[in-house]
Amino acid sequence: MKNRRSIFVKIALILLILVMMIEVVALLFALRVTYENNVQSSEKQIRNAADVTVQFCENYNLYNQSDEKMISDTMSYFCEMFGISYIFAVKPDLEKNSEKYLGIGFGEDASEKAKETRYPGVVVHGTLNIEQIEAYKGNTDCAVRHESNQFGDTLVCYMPCERYYDDKTNQYKEYDDPVIIGAEISLNSINMTDINRFIKIAVLTVGLTLMVLVIFGVVIYFRVAKPLRMISDRMTSFVTDRKNGFEKLPVKGNDELAMMASSFNTMTDDIDRYLGDIDTLTREKHTREAELNIARNIQIGLLPPDISSTDNFDINAYMLAAKNVGGDLYDYRILNDGRLYLAIADVSGKGVAASLFMSRAITLLNQYAQGGYSPANILEKYNNFLAAQNPGSMFITTFVAIYDPKTCVLTYSNAGHNFPYILSDKLIVLDQAHGIAAGLFEDEKYEDATIELKPGDRIFVYTDGVNEAKNARGEFYSTEKLEEILTDCIKEKCEDIPRAVLEDMNSFTKGAEQNDDITMLSICVNPEVVLDLKAELNELAKIRESIERLEVSESLKNTMYLAAEEVFVNICNYAYDLTGDVEVKIIKGERIVFGFTDIGKEFDPTADVLEIEDYDHDNAVGGLGRFLAFTLADDYSYEYTDGKNILKLYFKNEVNKDDDNKNA
Repeated sequence: MKNRRSIFVKIALILLILVMMIEVVALLFALRVTYENNVQSSEKQIRNAADVTVQFCENYNLYNQSDEKMISDTMSYFCEMFGISYIFAVKPDLEKNSEKYLGIGFGEDASEKAKETRYPGVVVHGTLNIEQIEAYKGNTDCAVRHESNQFGDTLVCYMPCERYYDDKTNQYKEYDDPVIIGAEISLNSINMTDINRFIKIAVLTVGLTLMVLVIFGVVIYFRVAKPLRMISDRMTSFVTDRKNGFEKLPVKGNDELAMMASSFNTMTDDIDRYLGDIDTLTREKHTREAELNIARNIQIGLLPPDISSTDNFDINAYMLAAKNVGGDLYDYRILNDGRLYLAIADVSGKGVAASLFMSRAITLLNQYAQGGYSPANILEKYNNFLAAQNPGSMFITTFVAIYDPKTCVLTYSNAGHNFPYILSDKLIVLDQAHGIAAGLFEDEKYEDATIELKPGDRIFVYTDGVNEAKNARGEFYSTEKLEEILTDCIKEKCEDIPRAVLEDMNSFTKGAEQNDDITMLSICVNPEVVLDLKAELNELAKIRESIERLEVSESLKNTMYLAAEEVFVNICNYAYDLTGDVEVKIIKGERIVFGFTDIGKEFDPTADVLEIEDYDHDNAVGGLGRFLAFTLADDYSYEYTDGKNILKLYFKNEVNKDDDNKNA
């Protein structure tokens, strides 16, 4: 007999692991809370220190070298008073990306390297950051930053000192360029104390836990585990030796273990009788489940992703089969000529047969769509093929459409399917094309219908599992209720229409059994603005105007304009020898796309982008602007095609917070 691991051992190990995990999580949480409290306390310390230092420095001219030692000594006193590492005053030079130290004080935990390299009069290059620049501009709301530099892991607060007291005139005067006061504290020494305390507590807690678990384990073993092992051994003998006869368990006493032995003896006869039948049923069930899982995996593999996004389209799909596999399908593709093809269909029947028929249908639709046929021609060829090879006499309702983004025209044809909708300024039913379901009769004719879409319009197609969903009373969800929720989606500008419809359906059905496959597909035509501009700086105003008209937050507008400005200025300065044209395209969807196209010199702006600390003002061309633009954007891409430089910046779309506040 193979060695077996006792269930007692398993339970003990699981309990040990569970208790240890809980303890570790609790200790880590406590450490995290302590760390966050330290950070908050440290931020308050350095803000107070920076504020006091600014008030002190306003009484002296920081450029007066005779006061340097007194100012630095006072700063060192402030370091000791507030318990921080460094306090310093610097004059920034934005053009050279450098800062000159006018005074610096050191605390107890200041590094020796800092004392050797930071002193009044020293100029340090390549160290300016966004918070220093904001402080230079007078903004102190975002002047605290977490830095990991050559002097350790620190928190730094920057504040501007904009004036000084003139002893000659006995008046305050404004600096020509504000001085930045910085207060810096090392987090390493603070955190080390917490970590040491955490280790001591952890060791003590683990030791006590192990002791309690050992005592608990000994008691459970002798009172429960050992008697259960005896019963388990006899049960094992029944499983292995039942064909040769089984010696039943002896029943001694009146406790729960004795009752268990008696109950087992009673069940052995029934178990022996049923085991043969169970083996047969299990094999048959596993075979059916394996077949259904294979069919479902094949079906899912044929469908495109349920969420997809391109520059011009945002696509959301949802499909839930009533059984393991179903007969619904949806499909969409961007064709080689840039047009969007979409289809949705519903096979009569359910199960594996419907899934196989659906697999043939989606393959045919995609093949004919790639062939460049119109929707009506696609349905005619598709119907003839299915009808000619359809021994089961199945049929499939199908809707096919092709959208051309160049003309904004949607061409569609319908083979007996539910009428789709366009969500525009109002709800529009696509009911101008009619035809019989595919697969029944050969040589059926189908017709095309067209409709012109506006930017922001959304196409919604679905199967009858939506409008024919039933609640517990047998009532249909109905087309009327579907149109009501779609109308609400227009008013509320829903981004995920299938999800909104599904939530309304679930509220209506309230857990009633699903009686049909549910499939929905929503495609949003993203609005776009195209600006044909000259490569001249005065054209920036037009870009600014277009950004201001976007319904996004003010902070996002400013971010996009700053990034777009850097890219456009680079094109103006370097793309052409004299002047040329620039196409700026703005597409608003789930993300906002800025496209810049010029026919100037071939240049990949995404290559060799300099970091701020590596920027060489005399030799680098446009490097700092590109770094800023790509840092502000969430993503970017570049390609050189047909003699054109095409650069795209991508920004995550945000709801306009100002508008939300007004509505509230």
